[in-house]
Amino acid sequence: MLKLRTNPVIPRFKALLGLPMHKMSRPLGIALALFLMLSAVSVPVHAAAESDPLECLNRTTYSFNRGIDKLFFKPLATSYKQVTPAFLQRGVRNIFKNLDDVRVSFNDVLQLDFKQASADLARVAINTTLGIGGVFDVANDSFGLRKNRQDFGMTLAHYGVGSGPYIVLPLFGPSTLRDAFGIGFDRGVDSVANLSHVATRNSLSTGKAVDFRASVLSFDDLIVGDEYLFVRGAYLQQRDFAIHGRFPEFAFEDF
Repeated sequence: MLKLRTNPVIPRFKALLGLPMHKMSRPLGIALALFLMLSAVSVPVHAAAESDPLECLNRTTYSFNRGIDKLFFKPLATSYKQVTPAFLQRGVRNIFKNLDDVRVSFNDVLQLDFKQASADLARVAINTTLGIGGVFDVANDSFGLRKNRQDFGMTLAHYGVGSGPYIVLPLFGPSTLRDAFGIGFDRGVDSVANLSHVATRNSLSTGKAVDFRASVLSFDDLIVGDEYLFVRGAYLQQRDFAIHGRFPEFAFEDF
């Protein structure tokens, strides 16, 4: 099991700290809500994330997700990365980053960080116009406005809401109870998830998922030992770094 210790340790997963979090799409909203309700009644909300009281359920869900990934997402992502020129991949990724900046700006405002909100909205305006719909990240390259990462889970953490137990969500992967509930808000302001045209929405959602999977294919080779424990440790470190700007003090003696 993953245990805490008081002396600082050197994080093993620095390469994973920049990974974006998973976002949900409209067709899975009801299923995710039911899953969270079952999880909430199975364990107290205040349980520490690192204790993983839902490990048995989480491992089952993790195995399901891995099966879907091997059958669908990884082959698609591998083919996409092999046949698509690097500059086109970068352009596609920039478009999704530009759309994501709208959601990020909402969370900046909720955290009363109006300076950052202005910068993120400026990114949207610049990249949508000068960047030709976000294909080029002109805001970063020419104006020094770097991509900011925010989500409603981080907003809840900003106001002192605890993480709750660690949860593996069907199709969306690692999360905590707090961050999983935050997905609902993020979906409400997600430009892709709220498109009214179903075919376009589904196509963009699939493209977004495949693009994300392609961006992290190289991290598959980093997994060693118990894959479930490795991914859990990596996710918790990444989230702690994103929220607090520091590494958590995890020990991996039983890893």
